[in-house]
Amino acid sequence: MGGDVIVISLSMDSDAPLRLASRLRSLEPSRQTPILLIGDREDQPLFIKALELGVNDYITRPIDDQELLARIRTQVRRKRYQDRLHENFLQHLSMALTDSLTGLHNRHYLSSHLDSVMERMRDSGKPVSLLMIDIDHFKQVNDTYGHSVGDEALKEIGQRILRNVRGFDLAARFGGEEFVVVMPDTPLEVALGVADRLCEQMSTNPILVSASKDKILLTLSIGVSVSDGTSSTAETLLEEADKALYQAKREGRSRVVPTPPKSAKTAVEAAPG
Repeated sequence: MGGDVIVISLSMDSDAPLRLASRLRSLEPSRQTPILLIGDREDQPLFIKALELGVNDYITRPIDDQELLARIRTQVRRKRYQDRLHENFLQHLSMALTDSLTGLHNRHYLSSHLDSVMERMRDSGKPVSLLMIDIDHFKQVNDTYGHSVGDEALKEIGQRILRNVRGFDLAARFGGEEFVVVMPDTPLEVALGVADRLCEQMSTNPILVSASKDKILLTLSIGVSVSDGTSSTAETLLEEADKALYQAKREGRSRVVPTPPKSAKTAVEAAPG
């Protein structure tokens, strides 16, 4: 049975078996492993206490080999069924939070994550930077090579983004050919450096795809916004990065555009018609 069931023998002159059972229930590797006790008929009070501690079943001496085997098999089946349920739960949870094509987080996870990051950074007064990334002329890839090649390109770009951000940054597929990177505790100049590096690497390193001998050169347009650490919200941060992204596209694509400083925006908004 390998490590599927733990069998503990009770003894009348010691409570060590119960301490062992309690200890096994507190340790992560054995927390869900079934425990079967073996004892005498006089051990009934200990059996009851053991069940309260989380022991799954018990059997009394004299032991019938067939009964022991049947009880062990029952616990193994229950454990494996629980494991399958847990694996299915984790798989469905992952599917709910992850983009199935690129393996990055999806837009739903981004929304909840960004809200919590913004709240945490507001409390600390530290900035949050955000990159809004769009693949230039991506429709031409699908039209020329087909959607399977387009999917390969999206996966590769997602991986390149992951390789160029820090472990605590969040990279997510925002939808279609758009990606977002959330960078906690990051000033604008650092975020711009990351965005510039991404732009340069994409424009100088063509993508190889299995369905074509062509090397596909794609470029990125990136808008960068930064919170002011106090009043910015997740919604405004996304909106400002989106405006900067469209500015990058209007200026010719394959470039990084930051949102203007707050003071500059205020001056523009205050200027007469």
